[in-house]
Amino acid sequence: MIKIKNTLLPPFPRLFCNRHSNIANKPKTLNKIEAWQIHNYGDLNELQLSQMRTPVITDPDQILIKVEAASLNPIDKAMIGGYGRRIFNLFRENNLEFPLTLGRDFCGEIVEKGHNVGRSYQLGDKVYGFIPLHKQGSHSQFALVNQNHICHKPSHLSHVEAASIPYAAMTAYGGLYIAGGLLMKDVGRCQILLLGASGGVGTMAVQLLKAQKAKVVSTCSADAVPLVKALGADNVFDYHQANYESEVAARGRYDVILDCCKFGFENLPKSWKYTNFVNLNSPLLVNTDEQGLILGLTTSAGNLLSSNIFSILEGRSIRWGFFVPSTSGFQFIDKLVKRQRIKPVIHKVFKFHELPKGLEMLSAGHLRGKIVVDFGENL
Repeated sequence: MIKIKNTLLPPFPRLFCNRHSNIANKPKTLNKIEAWQIHNYGDLNELQLSQMRTPVITDPDQILIKVEAASLNPIDKAMIGGYGRRIFNLFRENNLEFPLTLGRDFCGEIVEKGHNVGRSYQLGDKVYGFIPLHKQGSHSQFALVNQNHICHKPSHLSHVEAASIPYAAMTAYGGLYIAGGLLMKDVGRCQILLLGASGGVGTMAVQLLKAQKAKVVSTCSADAVPLVKALGADNVFDYHQANYESEVAARGRYDVILDCCKFGFENLPKSWKYTNFVNLNSPLLVNTDEQGLILGLTTSAGNLLSSNIFSILEGRSIRWGFFVPSTSGFQFIDKLVKRQRIKPVIHKVFKFHELPKGLEMLSAGHLRGKIVVDFGENL
């Protein structure tokens, strides 16, 4: 067990904390908690279960959450290797890079809140939500979150089910509605092609689109076809089939092709017609990590421009999609979840102390939905 010295915590932060007159009813917070952290970039061997001080509120919009469940996402594995470190460090401002706690979404209980947090969130409320990429994450017994990045937990879902939704759904939302331009369209009149529809983002994307009556064509491997069909996709094709390319082409023009599986626009068959191709694995962060901020951004701009030179002349565009920490986007998703138009799809659940095993499974790929960590007895 590694003990982390709490040298960064100033003596004043709890001035921002709203304890109210009912502090006696507030759930007890621990002085020392456990968190999965890295202290250097590398492989999964860098991941350590560390002891640390309970986070303290330093911003009046913050809420302290006792985490009950958190999901695992590909970005967690990538960040262990240093992915995005140059860009993320820009947003961290004066906060140190290490030790870094991973985890981007969660479900848990409010135990403290800042002065700006209104009456809509009370101590003891169960909430779920996401944490931006440059912040300390949710793979910790307690985590700090912004009030604009949470919603009340849907009553019909367990804490494990609720934790599986936010990051994947928000990534699908960013790719489809922001990068793909569906915010400005009548989605019910659109036809969308989802490449790799059986993973965490793909399963959320199918449900988001069908909730708005879009025509959804999806690709996946043969064993995942029943799952994607059950989620509501209009057509599902096994990408191993010999006639797969012609079947996809026969469905006509797509308003958006969302690449959830690193397919790459350069590998698209010429017979596929589309307006916008959205890549969820852009080279932007890799370029800045390897070349520095200025050269990396310049290279990325050149990559995107060169990809679009001939496409634009043909009425198409190549775009990069990202997870976007949008308050309105998450509220939109939350409404669909509470109306049971979006349902959790979970591949496997691990206990808190088994989290590295979950990341190993995540690294192996071919998931059907999400991997979730249940904190269970560790609370």
